Amino acid sequence: MVYTSSPSFTLPDLEGMFSILPNWGRNPYHEAAREESRRWFAEYTETTFGPKMTAFFENCEFELCMSYCYPQLDYEGLRAVVDWANILWYLDELTDTETGKDAGQTAEIVCRTLRDPCYNDGTSLCRMITDFRVNHLSRAGPETTRRFIEHCRKTFFAFSDEAELRARRVILSINDYLTLRRENGSVRNCFDLAECFMGLDLPESVYRLPDFRKAYEAAVDLVCLTNDVYSYNAEQARGYPSSNIMTVVMKEKGLGLQEASDYVGSLCRKLFDIFQASQREIQKLAYNTDGASVNVLRDALRGLEAYGHWVRGNAEWSFETERYFGRDKKKIQSSLVVVLWPANSVSRSLEQ
Repeated sequence: MVYTSSPSFTLPDLEGMFSILPNWGRNPYHEAAREESRRWFAEYTETTFGPKMTAFFENCEFELCMSYCYPQLDYEGLRAVVDWANILWYLDELTDTETGKDAGQTAEIVCRTLRDPCYNDGTSLCRMITDFRVNHLSRAGPETTRRFIEHCRKTFFAFSDEAELRARRVILSINDYLTLRRENGSVRNCFDLAECFMGLDLPESVYRLPDFRKAYEAAVDLVCLTNDVYSYNAEQARGYPSSNIMTVVMKEKGLGLQEASDYVGSLCRKLFDIFQASQREIQKLAYNTDGASVNVLRDALRGLEAYGHWVRGNAEWSFETERYFGRDKKKIQSSLVVVLWPANSVSRSLEQ
């Protein structure tokens, strides 16, 4: 069911909201990392993708998203996160067409491959994940590796939960949806990679700091909610509106489409204020600390800055790709007005 009667709605001005965050622009190694990663990715997908899906993949420009979200990384780090972004895109598209059971089996392949160096089920997915683990994940420290694998487990099994809910046409409550979204959004494992390729290995004690945790969770939610409000039109056109905060808010609050967009915008403002205030508290704590602890807090601040790059970069990239707004991306970026595409008008599968 699509809870909308409006042919258009106005987006919240999230780019304007996030514009006070540091702007490092696009990573200078973008072009080289993009080309190398696409060649690598094609080795595992060229026999799976049809021409329509190949064109869609190229137009999505997930590599560009990584260049906006990780502007501080060197070439090797950027190449690693670009590879990971393409893996995530593949898994997202794959599980969108799978049943909950099949998506669970896909999740098990990914998680077991990340955990077990000896595992090989012969699939291209297993070989692709193994390649990523060997070539890139070996750079991560023990704490970051542990968090990354655990966050991946939660993410990919959340894909399975989402597929099951979609098949049953279940629309969750706002709280339950946000709980699921924090996992299936893949943001946590992407934050882990920021730490990894910045040379950080934050101890668990940092994550137990109340202000760090509040800033971290706010950044995760901001990325997920930005993605939801920007992707709503494309998702309802594919017939998948239930897995989106806009639909969830409309149902629970009894709101129309524009009111739901405004609600999400207000929620993002609250989260952004929490992120900034908590970041300032960690800065104060670092200023008033000496000895070895101050270096840990400085690393924590570097981590929070990296999460801020993700918040801003994700919003900027959304208007550089055709994934959400098609060829009207720049017009919509200027006006913020989204005209709805016909429901169930977009269909794609990996083989097309």
